Amino acid sequence: MTETRIAIIGGGLAGLYAAYRLHRLGIAFDLFEARSRLGGRILASGSAGFDLGPSWFWPDFQPRMHSLVTALCLPVFEQYSAGAAMLEDRAVGVVRRQGYLSGNSSMRVEGGTAQLVAALSGLLPSAHLHLNASLTAVDLDGAAMQLKFADTPECSGTYTHLWLALPPRLIAGIDFSPCLPEQDVGTLKAVPTWMAAHAKYVAHYTSPFWREAGLSGDAFSRIGPLNEIHDAGNSKGAALFGFFGINALQRAGVSESEIKAACRAQLQRLFGVEAANPVEDHFYDWAADAYTATEQDRVPVGEHVALDAGFALSAPWADRVRLVGSEAAVEQGGYMEGALAAVDRALFASLEEGLNGEG
Repeated sequence: MTETRIAIIGGGLAGLYAAYRLHRLGIAFDLFEARSRLGGRILASGSAGFDLGPSWFWPDFQPRMHSLVTALCLPVFEQYSAGAAMLEDRAVGVVRRQGYLSGNSSMRVEGGTAQLVAALSGLLPSAHLHLNASLTAVDLDGAAMQLKFADTPECSGTYTHLWLALPPRLIAGIDFSPCLPEQDVGTLKAVPTWMAAHAKYVAHYTSPFWREAGLSGDAFSRIGPLNEIHDAGNSKGAALFGFFGINALQRAGVSESEIKAACRAQLQRLFGVEAANPVEDHFYDWAADAYTATEQDRVPVGEHVALDAGFALSAPWADRVRLVGSEAAVEQGGYMEGALAAVDRALFASLEEGLNGEG
């Protein structure tokens, strides 16, 4: 019998969780990540690990995330939201609103969400984790698939199953032989990549001076460049972070130094002169990340959009390829919870079909 060998494409949360689940079951895998780092849309900044990607999870309705951080013994804490919020509008300027409830009854991983990446990857055999490996083509050869990678021919190999922990629009760009039907490609391209149109800014300070002033760190602006700001502090440092109100096309025409300067000026307007001089600040534009976004993703998405629950690639790929990225989740597509749910769904279906180490 042919030994089951699964290639996981994508080293973000979904890919790492898939590898973690397969490894515990004794099923052979190799994980390939196009970047020079693991984590995908999870990215840390600075020595304190401030998040430039996803930060929050909600245990009440995201049980997989709660179970995973518990199983990995990762300390968590509740998002800071005590105090007043700041509102900014061209008509009235800056206004302090007492008793504002941000709704952020959410949890964060101590030291940043990248701790989740480190914990999962630390439980996996390093020889099966491959960086700088960008999948370009998949050729079907009988019962097996030949994978081809850009600039890393040493990673090329033959596998019985392929798990794609990638945004659907990136999957549409892979060269399949036989080709994917146009209907499949169209379905994949129609699903926006959550966070791909966004950028995030983080400013690190020596102390949370806004808390001392009775502020939560929450701010909402109709002026920008940031339209939503929150406290990003953890036990290693104080910080504020914000999401941008200017879109990807507008950001592309401005230098990073100009963007940072505009963010610092805005934080000074909202929180006072102490906000003008952070110890360090960081900016990351996900729309400019070729391993996250496509040209289609430059338009912001208003809500989480996922593939239809029953979608699978057409024959002859249906029995060989699983979509396990967050956007493939039946529920909570785009969230970290969605990444875990998509993997669990694929694993359950594969085990039902007889997947095992002797495949």
